[in-house]
Amino acid sequence: MIYLFIRGEVKMKKAISLALSLIICLACLTPAFSLESRHEWSHELKTQCGGRCGNSPVIIIPGIMQSQTYVQDKDGNDILTSEGFPILEGMDLSFMFDTEAVKRELKAAVPDILKAVARRDRDELFDILLEIFDHSFADHYFNPDGTRVNSAATDEYWYSLAECKTTPDKSYNYAKGYSKDENGNPLPSTKYENQYDFIYRQVDIAAYCEKCGYDHAYYYAYPSFGNILETAADLNEYIDMVKCQTGHDKVSLVFISLGGTVANTFLADYVDPSEIDRVILAAGALDGSYLLSDLMAGKTTFDNGLVLYNDLIPNIVAIAAQEYMSLAYLGNTLARAIPQDVFSDFLQDALERALDEVLGKCIRNCQSMWALVPSGEYEELSAKYISDEEHKKLKEMTDRYYAIQKNSSKRIKELEKAGMDIFCICGYNLELPAAVEHYALSSDNIIQASSTSAGAVFAPVNGTLGADYVPVKDASYISPDGMVDAGSCALPDKTFFVRNQSHLKLQSSVNDVIGLCVAILTDKTITDAREHSGGYPQFNEYRDLTQIERLLDQYEKADKSGVRSKKLDACEEAVQNAKDVRAKRVWSASEAKEAEEKLYKAMEKARLLSKGSDSSVVTYKLLPVIEKICKAISDIFRFIFRGNDYYLFTIKLI
Repeated sequence: MIYLFIRGEVKMKKAISLALSLIICLACLTPAFSLESRHEWSHELKTQCGGRCGNSPVIIIPGIMQSQTYVQDKDGNDILTSEGFPILEGMDLSFMFDTEAVKRELKAAVPDILKAVARRDRDELFDILLEIFDHSFADHYFNPDGTRVNSAATDEYWYSLAECKTTPDKSYNYAKGYSKDENGNPLPSTKYENQYDFIYRQVDIAAYCEKCGYDHAYYYAYPSFGNILETAADLNEYIDMVKCQTGHDKVSLVFISLGGTVANTFLADYVDPSEIDRVILAAGALDGSYLLSDLMAGKTTFDNGLVLYNDLIPNIVAIAAQEYMSLAYLGNTLARAIPQDVFSDFLQDALERALDEVLGKCIRNCQSMWALVPSGEYEELSAKYISDEEHKKLKEMTDRYYAIQKNSSKRIKELEKAGMDIFCICGYNLELPAAVEHYALSSDNIIQASSTSAGAVFAPVNGTLGADYVPVKDASYISPDGMVDAGSCALPDKTFFVRNQSHLKLQSSVNDVIGLCVAILTDKTITDAREHSGGYPQFNEYRDLTQIERLLDQYEKADKSGVRSKKLDACEEAVQNAKDVRAKRVWSASEAKEAEEKLYKAMEKARLLSKGSDSSVVTYKLLPVIEKICKAISDIFRFIFRGNDYYLFTIKLI
């Protein structure tokens, strides 16, 4: 009797499983073979859990230049550089150009450049340089209707990161010979042996994969220079594919940077809330970036002497290479030797001609770049640049996106009230590059914080909202530093703010912002950013753990056999301290720096540092002193000369 019952139950389970399998297959086949489908993908169930593990698969929608797009000729062949490597939008800006050809052209043009300089003929100088840059950028031009001059193909991953780990990356063996090993053998041009190697360098979600499985993680690649409307439409099909391959009925989505523009369109036109577990908008350009719109319009600070001689160089260096700040402050004193009218006019004229004759064909004719224009700037700029007849089709697309963008915060609120689980992560209190007009807005160096937070109010950089400021909700939503009113954004209870978090350092923030994303995706006890936040405060602070990670890795690999016990004990204590700091969910920049210095000094005394490491005396004592001295000199010159060059100041003094 018992045997028959069990046997009957097994047969019933098999029958139910078979029926469910048929339903899943039919559901998967429908979108795959619809007339609108432009992609081929496997409909096979590829997870061991079959969708029953409780961990929804995640789809990463990355930012600009985080996908590999190969520029192609009319026959669909990759366009190659003179060195045999493809022209590629992704990896690194240097791959976008035939750098060797540019070097050759510049070298050949040196006599003409010198003649133009000697004659003080600015137009002739610009003509020479812009012709060279025109040759460099031409592969990336767009037509006035928003279509590419050349075709392009993006490496897409219509399968999980588990398969990416075993799938060779197209770029790896394309052209060898850029560098050679010690025996003279040519090395691969890139380090991305398989597709996962590339993805890992863009967004490191290994911690999520270790918890939930590499077969539960997907990377939705798309062309950075393209059409966001099409990208969002394809994401809808991509979700169907992920559900089919994992067996799960819901997915989680993480939109990063330019991915925020994809989020706007997807959430407005395509989202099915029943298919979505959690959504994270991480540094998303929900309302574009003033960096892009100011550059597009040529709105700069080049005519502002205060910015030109005091802020421009330190600001750019702080964003790109903070370790060289001493040279940046020194640069301020040297820059004043260039007359302001020469300096500012030259820079402004160069930018305007570059935009009109070269860059405009990449930026002003590209729909995805218009998606990065803030909604408050769109009508003016579109009327100026794309309201003529030849741009008609492009403007139809940009108008459609603008209608979505200006209602983005409203749509996010609607979906959240309807039960969708949406979180925001926003960096603030950093300047945009000082070359653009809106540089002083609180930002993450690339996107203004009001955009990445879906509408929050921020004080100026290093300022406060002030004692007279009236909170939109109540005082508990004002950040402890007085810089942010979280109550003013679309998701006041589900937005995390990270002071001094740079957009350019998101990839290295594995234990911070990326760690927070992983926690939100995997820990369902995290339901908001205030009371049930998993120990992460709503207002946190960026800390640079890069050097700590390097030191810990060095210590792990070092031969400690000859180290005296006392020094080894000091190292172990410093290592544990560094690990404790790294694991904290309340982040402190000063605490991280102290832990780094302690570990560095302990390893230096034990002689466990790798060759080439700077002395702790240089790193932690000498360089900071030099930086302070150079900054003091720069500040003195700022006080004396203000926004003037040496020549103009002398004239005024006389």
